[in-house]
Amino acid sequence: MKSRTSALAAAALIAALALSGCTAKTSQTSTSGDSGSSNSSNSSGSQAMTPQISVAVELSESTSDLAYYLRQQAEQLDGGAAEFAAAYQAGDDDLARSLYAPTRMFYNRMLVVSDSFADLDARLDTRQQDLTAGEAFTGWHAIEQDLYPVAGQAPYSAEQRTALATGLAADTHALVEQINGLRPTVDQQTEGAAKLLQTRGVNAANGAEDAASSSDLYDLQGYVDGAQLVFEGIRVVLVTQDAALATTLDHEFGGIQDSLNAQREGVAFKRYDKVSADDLASLKDKVSALAASLSQVTVTMAPATATPTPAPAG
Repeated sequence: MKSRTSALAAAALIAALALSGCTAKTSQTSTSGDSGSSNSSNSSGSQAMTPQISVAVELSESTSDLAYYLRQQAEQLDGGAAEFAAAYQAGDDDLARSLYAPTRMFYNRMLVVSDSFADLDARLDTRQQDLTAGEAFTGWHAIEQDLYPVAGQAPYSAEQRTALATGLAADTHALVEQINGLRPTVDQQTEGAAKLLQTRGVNAANGAEDAASSSDLYDLQGYVDGAQLVFEGIRVVLVTQDAALATTLDHEFGGIQDSLNAQREGVAFKRYDKVSADDLASLKDKVSALAASLSQVTVTMAPATATPTPAPAG
């Protein structure tokens, strides 16, 4: 059993972390490079395209890229959550604990559009302290508290485990089906990225998202991955509206990634409670700064997002 647990845990870590800090587009393109790309495109047969339509095409392509990315994450999450739920239900707690944080990363990357699946998000990812009166405690954090109990905490019964595992797998599968038809607007993307870092990102930087398992750095990496993909998709247009803000975001995303990379042990992250006070203070400052910069993007992009949607070819 030990070798099986180790192999599955390693596979989950590699799958979840392989793309951490890496996204489909490069955000370091210079302003002059963006302009050159545009000119090249215009000289190769797009002379009739107005600047407004060109922007709309760029943003449409970015939205398509994000939709594809979300479907990829949802598919990975579906299989990972099913395996995690099965291990938990079977009482294989060592395996379940090894799968918990890396599997959640697929979910956390999708939270830039969490408003599009708010009901499922509430069932899957609400912390106990955020529950409203009469609301059932379900999803990842309910299982987390059973896998990482505090002293004197009674374990869940087999029936409770089955209910939580079954619910997690079913809600995750429902999320996959919902994501498959999702095409978020640019405003939904940029507002969602800012909100994610302002709320759950700040919580993770303070060790409050996964307090029982102390796996907050995994969550934070997932949030950063999703937000960065949004940024990289709209960056070529953001530069035309506020080049300084785009450059600031380049540096802030890079700074947070450097800080997160410094807390890795191999492919895994350190427990949050093992990170030094100085490193945590620096990480918190960087998350707050990134959240503040992201909060400016929607308004800054408003003139560009108001451009007409290009008509379908033909």
